[in-house]
Amino acid sequence: MSSHPLEPIFHPRGTALVGVPSDPNGPGGSGGFLTSIMEQGYHERFGLYPVNPKATEIAGLKCYPTLLDIDAPVDHVISLVPARVVPTLVEQAIQKGIRSIHFFTAGFSETGDAEMAQMERTMVKRLTDAGIRVIGPNCMGLYVPGVGLAFMGGFPKEPGNVMLISQSGANAGDVVHNLGRRGARFSKVISFGNGSDLRAHHFLDYAISDEQTEVVTAYIEGVQDGRKFFEAVKRLAAVKPTILLKGGLTGAGARAAHSHTGSLAGSTQVFDAMCRQTGAFRAETMEDLHDLTIAVTTGLKRVKGRDVALVGGGGGFAVLSSDSLAREGLDLPPAPQELKDALHEFMPIAGTSANNPFDTNMSTPELSERALRIVARGPFDVVIATPSFDRPQRGPDDEPLDTEAKRKHALEAAEKAAEQFGRLQAETGVPFIALMRDRGASPEVADRFAQEAYRRGVAVYPTIHRAARAVAGLLEWRERRAGLPDII
Repeated sequence: MSSHPLEPIFHPRGTALVGVPSDPNGPGGSGGFLTSIMEQGYHERFGLYPVNPKATEIAGLKCYPTLLDIDAPVDHVISLVPARVVPTLVEQAIQKGIRSIHFFTAGFSETGDAEMAQMERTMVKRLTDAGIRVIGPNCMGLYVPGVGLAFMGGFPKEPGNVMLISQSGANAGDVVHNLGRRGARFSKVISFGNGSDLRAHHFLDYAISDEQTEVVTAYIEGVQDGRKFFEAVKRLAAVKPTILLKGGLTGAGARAAHSHTGSLAGSTQVFDAMCRQTGAFRAETMEDLHDLTIAVTTGLKRVKGRDVALVGGGGGFAVLSSDSLAREGLDLPPAPQELKDALHEFMPIAGTSANNPFDTNMSTPELSERALRIVARGPFDVVIATPSFDRPQRGPDDEPLDTEAKRKHALEAAEKAAEQFGRLQAETGVPFIALMRDRGASPEVADRFAQEAYRRGVAVYPTIHRAARAVAGLLEWRERRAGLPDII
């Protein structure tokens, strides 16, 4: 643990959920906090205390009528009560001596109502004067897999090296789920909503000293305390890859942001200039944020130039892929003659292409490995290839395989293909991109391949366009960081 003043927020020894419904699986959504935290196993290591005066037990846990009735230390409170009950909870939290409170509760400054905005300011001042830090209101709060906190179900239990800071809870959940399926794991995720006390710059500053965090991504709607935000990004981006996605840069987006978190949006030009000056990367879309995060946390971060080898996929795919690569400023240089000769030793001349793009026989893992190893010896900065999965329909006894046997074999084949890509990347020193365009693979098999490939340092992308955009973005980012520490 670092000595940063925010460190204790991420390590609560006891957490109370005030206002959790009697049926945590019922409608309304607030019960999901309890089930998500229990899914992570927090209650097996620390105190987890549901608070609801109408219940004595919820989900097998003792339930308390009020926060003050909990006969154990409580460091962190998750407020699920209506806004009208918040003043009472604030006084109880101060009396209980908690360290932090997260308000899932909404209905404050984001509504535009002057009275509710004043209530927000009053409660925050009361809490912070007592030394209690506030996350929110109007947010999903914390996901810290290292201790077992979560705000949605299905989040990975394993901690990782990516921190996400987001004003939007829904966007935060989407990032965790989508990047989690691609293999990424998180150190901390913070959804901070209105940012009445703790804001983006506080968490960016914390990320600098967090040893678990190696890459930082952020979704921001309105920049609060602009100078502090700029300085925090500047310090952070000098030592860790920092990827920022700014919402509300159009008129319609700005109106949506204001109604969502009460944020006032700024201009694209100002945000672009801030990123250029600090060395951060401005993602234009959520896909960019996802794809750049994959790039800087895999072997792809070592790519040095724009010369691409494209392997497999067929003639029509090669034509359209070449266009996509060229639009992103990447090149497909011709293959040297000795490389073509080596490929022709095991592939026919008719119906294939030993030039770049390479339309080779990748029908078996053995042919795939042979072709990829040869191509990686060429004058290329990155190899993009579609993995080959072996799909036998019959077993060793020549009997047809049943559905479950086919499923198990497909998962094993996905793991073997991922191992092959990882081994080739490690042995050749050339960054590999696996293009997950296999139309015959089930979502389960595709996810297994992506996660196993990521674990071995291989970037996986669903389309050639996104792969090309990630490579080009990484190279441009590095060029813009000239004069700053070499961290990507």
